[in-house]
Amino acid sequence: MDRIRSYERRIVLETAGDGDTDSSGAGLDELMDDLDDDEFMTRYREKRMQQISDHLRLVDKNVKQDGYGSVVSIEDESVLMKRLTRADNAVVHFGLDKFSKCQYMDRQLNELAQKHLTTSFLRIDVEKCPFLVSKLGIKVLPFVVCYKQGKEVLRIVGFSKLGNNPDHFPLSALAALLRSKHIISDLDFDGSDSDAGDSNTSDDN
Repeated sequence: MDRIRSYERRIVLETAGDGDTDSSGAGLDELMDDLDDDEFMTRYREKRMQQISDHLRLVDKNVKQDGYGSVVSIEDESVLMKRLTRADNAVVHFGLDKFSKCQYMDRQLNELAQKHLTTSFLRIDVEKCPFLVSKLGIKVLPFVVCYKQGKEVLRIVGFSKLGNNPDHFPLSALAALLRSKHIISDLDFDGSDSDAGDSNTSDDN
């Protein structure tokens, strides 16, 4: 990894015009080291390109077949559970359409869904999933559960983990929380630095 970091720094310097090196006095050992480094970086670039290609194929499948890129509304809890069994990473919002805080959570999750196309973002009305409401002990809304390969790894009840404001929170706080459990990937585009504080205020909980 040190080689990769060093190489990346060198590329940045060379791109800026500061990476010129004087090889006129280089000895045979140094030249052999450079050759080894070049072969290493060639293999690294090939591997990285394959990873990118695989990633793009996965994204293409996710978007076309499973609606990744937005929050998908599920109408039946059995359908929801099936979706969870085939998603590597999933975020499920259990809410109520009429609650303004749930509407706000939907908007924030949708922002992330557009940027993280290897994570499934789902929502279901609590009135349509009585079994899961009982199983999960849902009493406060919004109620968000995150899964990795079908296993629960994170719960977000209300906005308590997302800052000190009871009515809204910055998108970056939500992104950081999901990233801490590897629900969203650092490799995906993430423009979540903006504070998405909303003026909606209500006592839905």
